This record gives sequence, C-alpha cells and structure tokens, in this order.
Amino acid sequence: MERLIGVLIVFTSTVLYAAVYPILKKVNTTLPPFLIMAITSFIVFALAAIASIFFENTLNIKSSLIKDNMQILLIGGVVNFIAYWLAISGFKYMPVWQQDMFMLLTPIAAGILAYFILGEKITSNLFIGLAIMGIGLFVALR
Repeated sequence: MERLIGVLIVFTSTVLYAAVYPILKKVNTTLPPFLIMAITSFIVFALAAIASIFFENTLNIKSSLIKDNMQILLIGGVVNFIAYWLAISGFKYMPVWQQDMFMLLTPIAAGILAYFILGEKITSNLFIGLAIMGIGLFVALR
C-alpha cells in the first residue's frame, strides 16, 4: 500500500509539473521571463512558508540547523533560478513537447551529479539508459 501511495504521489507530481510548461508558455508571449519567475516564485514561496509553518512546525526548528545548511540551500536556489530562466526562455525556440523531451535526461544527469556530490553508486544501466534516451531525443527532434 505504501508503494502505491508513493507511485500516486510521484505520478501526480509529474502531471502537475507537465502542466506548468504550457501554462507558462501561454504567458511567455506577453510577459518577460524574469517577471514570470518573480511572480510564480513568490507564489511558491508564500505557499511553502505557510505550509511549512502549519504542516512541519518550522517555527520550532533550531536556527542553527538552518544556518548549517544555508550554503547548500543558496547554491540550490541559484541553480534553480538559472534552470527556471533557461526553461522559460526555451519556449521561444521549440514546442513544449520537444522541450519536455529533454527532461527525460534528468534521471541520467541526476545520477551522474549524485555520484559526484553524494557519492552514490553508478551502474552500467545508467549509461545504457543514456544511450537509449540520446537516440530517442535525436529521433524526436529531427
């Protein structure tokens, strides 16, 4: 049952993330990317702050725990900022479905980065998957 709940959560997350691109591309024709980022990020910030207080009891977390992790959180924020801007800017150059095809590379890139950042193990399946996805992207983008 727990596995099914996990699959449903991840599936729902995937569908919702898939909806973000068409939604943002619709406004990208009239609004510039940084403004889109500012507005949507503020909404995420506000909702996350409220949810954190009510569901995670964040007000009782020791500030030293936050300070100890601030550097990595800042790096994550900068990487997210650049990736978000590039994604929105990419709407001008290709259809949403083609742009989203590149997201298929996320597990491969995440696996390689997790090896360097976290020391997680890389298997040969990762490279087989990379080759298959590379061929698929080549075919889809032709």
